[in-house]
Amino acid sequence: MTMTNQERRGISLEPNMIHDPNVQQFFNEVRKRLIELIGDEAEADRLLLALAGYIRHAEKSGQSLDSLLNQDPHEYARFLIEQPETNEEYRRRYHVLIDASDELKPHEKAQANRDFDWAVNQLDEAKLSLKEIEVRDLAFLAYTKIEALKSSRTIWNRFGWLLGMILAFSYANLLLVIDDVFSGRLFTAPMSTYPIDYLAFLLPVLVTGAIFGILTRFRHHIHTLGRRIAFALLIVVVYVTSIFLIQPLLMTIGWSFIIQLTPLYALILLAISGFMAIWTLIEFVWKSTRCSLGDDTLMLYY
Repeated sequence: MTMTNQERRGISLEPNMIHDPNVQQFFNEVRKRLIELIGDEAEADRLLLALAGYIRHAEKSGQSLDSLLNQDPHEYARFLIEQPETNEEYRRRYHVLIDASDELKPHEKAQANRDFDWAVNQLDEAKLSLKEIEVRDLAFLAYTKIEALKSSRTIWNRFGWLLGMILAFSYANLLLVIDDVFSGRLFTAPMSTYPIDYLAFLLPVLVTGAIFGILTRFRHHIHTLGRRIAFALLIVVVYVTSIFLIQPLLMTIGWSFIIQLTPLYALILLAISGFMAIWTLIEFVWKSTRCSLGDDTLMLYY
């Protein structure tokens, strides 16, 4: 007996699969409506496999299902029956689902549509059909992307300041290495020591990074060249102001952290902080909004 892709992935309609009673009620209403529309219980269960897999994945990962519950179960059942055939139909119906969501902001809808268009374009260039490589229904793909963007928004709203400080820490060490390069110390005397008040140097950069991280939640407004230049100038002003405010304050209260730094140690600091920054960007920025598309033979992330 040949196993389907859904069965290989462990997706089934076993009893008590769904823990949330509201989700279970939605699932039952969709199933009931499907049976009414097509008159075939086995076919209705086959169409529900993707929805079952989505719900199971969401409950295991703690992902919200609010965007799914906001749908009309009768309309959702009709949507499952009317499956798209061509890549262009997938694209058009995906846009309809995203644009109809009341959980995304306009710029997030534009991002979701743009990312999906990129994935479909990749398939078009390879002359592949999305229907051939993707067993999950289109609503599953759209709702997964909606939840990913909501999760990303939450991360930036709550921890944008921290992400900004991590990036700023790497940038501060980059400034030290740049200074060593232009002064020639890195090449002529990589182990020569020089004193530096690391706290007075680092703190203004970290404060600027925190403010930068907080302001990035409004990054969708910075889409023109003029606004980007104005934003860059604002960050420079914040950094200069931080230097003039923080360094005298540290001197007044007598706080300092003077270290004997060498160009080689500065390079090691840059490597460590750079790894932290790259890992942070991948885990909390890139991965938080990327969703998979395809099967074991071909997988795209959009």
